[in-house]
Amino acid sequence: MVDYKRIIHYSLLALTITYLITGLIVTEYRIVEPLTFGLLSKAVSMQIHEGLIYLFIPVLFLHLYFKRRIKSKV
Repeated sequence: MVDYKRIIHYSLLALTITYLITGLIVTEYRIVEPLTFGLLSKAVSMQIHEGLIYLFIPVLFLHLYFKRRIKSKV
């Protein structure tokens, strides 16, 4: 049986970490761009960072829904 709550929670964790990392890359692009051999430039990181919000918000609401539902059963 698939545990959707666990998938949502770990997805939110992964999205949050990715969002923070891409935000760091956007602000510190002079350090990170040479470390990634130019694969993550400031422009690419900004596109990823801005696009993640469209995934982050629905997953956040699903996470809150499952957490609230669990607390109301207790």
